[in-house]
Amino acid sequence: MSFSTNFPRVSIIMNCFNGEKYLEEALNSVFQQTYENWELIFWDNNSNDKSKQIISSFKDKRIRIFTSLVHTNLGEARKEAYKKVQGDYLAFLDVDDIWKPNKLIEQIKLFDNEKVGITFTNAVYFSKKKKKNLYKSGRNFKVN
Repeated sequence: MSFSTNFPRVSIIMNCFNGEKYLEEALNSVFQQTYENWELIFWDNNSNDKSKQIISSFKDKRIRIFTSLVHTNLGEARKEAYKKVQGDYLAFLDVDDIWKPNKLIEQIKLFDNEKVGITFTNAVYFSKKKKKNLYKSGRNFKVN
């Protein structure tokens, strides 16, 4: 799907505190999305590593970078980042997470059903030795 303002914009909030280890991978997973009408609200929570340099190396008008003057907890950081949101939908991506390329398009489609107000996806936890899904495969939730 090519970028178009005819499609709803997704605001992606990414809070970062010293996230340089996995940040580039997380950012690349956003750029690999098949759905392209998004903005990334990058909230640097007073990092003292190379996180700000890494995000600044991504030259894209959809990225908006904000820096907190003081370090706060994640909830407060998300609250502050939320004030910068301009999109129609909201997504969160942590600096140590990656998205599959169809994540946004698959979730956006679900909102065609007027009864849907929130969506979420499964998560895979992994280490060098194992990989495990957070939710059991095939689990369905009822829409009321």
